[in-house]
Formats: sequence, structure tokens, C-alpha cells
Amino acid sequence: MKLYVWVSLVIALALSGCKKDKNDGGIIIPPNPVETAPVTGDTKPSSAGIVYRTLNMKVGYHKNIFLDANADGIIDISFSGVLIMHDGKQHLYLSAYGKTTGGNKLFVKKGEELVNGGLWAYPFNKDEDIEPTAGNEVKFTAPQQKASILSIISTGAQTQAEGLWANKSDKYLGFALKMNGEPHFGWIKISHDIASNEIIVSEYAYSKIPGGDIIAGEK
Repeated sequence: MKLYVWVSLVIALALSGCKKDKNDGGIIIPPNPVETAPVTGDTKPSSAGIVYRTLNMKVGYHKNIFLDANADGIIDISFSGVLIMHDGKQHLYLSAYGKTTGGNKLFVKKGEELVNGGLWAYPFNKDEDIEPTAGNEVKFTAPQQKASILSIISTGAQTQAEGLWANKSDKYLGFALKMNGEPHFGWIKISHDIASNEIIVSEYAYSKIPGGDIIAGEK
């Protein structure tokens, strides 16, 4: 099922035009942060068909993660915080995105694009299959599209969190890592740190089998 979705996405992207311009109404979208050295995390014991690593890092304003999931020295998935002013408020979007040239994708909730051009990252529960269903209404990100995990909105001294991850802990972001032209499905465990309004990226895993199934939290 997931492999069919992957192929369908490739066909759809080939037929689509350039990405929607969100820079209207005077809204300035900052560029992605400059990439630094990638991190992989600590490899831990796991099932024979799964790669499992711990990370335990935070993402916030000027706090980024450049993840090399398959330990080949190349960044696969980036996490960053970008501050955008709109609606008379500051919106700090904490998002994940795959490299444009890598073909790596993240699962997002279908819906209207956010100001940053992204969609809300979908929080899978533990033991859920990492795949789209009629019930969860998820899909893959398009090239250059962000999976926005949280938006921290500031008005004066008051702040509030918006997004599907707001005030939630130990949820799972699904992804597809393209290796040798084939998708390897996996998950990244993420929590909202309410005290600091940052996100904690604690661990991740992916299947060694191209197109193989994986459930959230499976190691």
C-alpha cells in the first residue's frame, strides 16, 4: 500500500507545476538555515530488519538538527525553527523537511497550506502503522515542502502553541527515506516541551527492507 502511494506521488509531482507562492501580502518567508555537520545519533540494539537510534536533541529558535538517518554522511531530514511575522503576530514554525535532491518524504495531514508553504506534520500514536489511511488523511510532503510540527505564536508577553503536536508527548512522525532509489519507511519520536516551547527529537527507526512495513515505536 505504501509503495503504491510512493509511486503515485512521483507521478503526480512530475505533472505538477512549481510550488505555490506564499509571499503575498508583504509576508516575508526566511530562507532555510545554513546546514551544518549532520548528526546520526547512537545506534541501539534492534530487530534484525530495523535500524534504531537515539538522538535526544531539541529544536527551537536558532536550534536546528540536520539528521543523517542512514549514516552515509549526507543530510536526509532537517529540523529547524523559522520566525515569520503575519496577522500582527510572531509565528515561530518548528518544522521538518527532506532534502530536495534526496527524495526523502514526511507524512503530513491533508489540508490548506500554511503561510510557510508547509502542512501540519501528522502525529502517529504508538503501535499505529506508518501509512496513509482513509481515517488519518495523511500524505507525503511535496519537494521542498515542510512538515510543520508546531507554530509558537507570540503576542506581546503571551505565547500559545498551534499545530497537531501542541501539548503532546511521545508521538511519531512518519517518513520515507530514499535509498538506492527505493523508499524505506520509518518513524521519528517527537514531543512538545511545553516549558521551553521547543520540540524534543528523542529517537528514530526505519526498515532495512525497501517498501517494508513499520509501526510507530517498532525497534
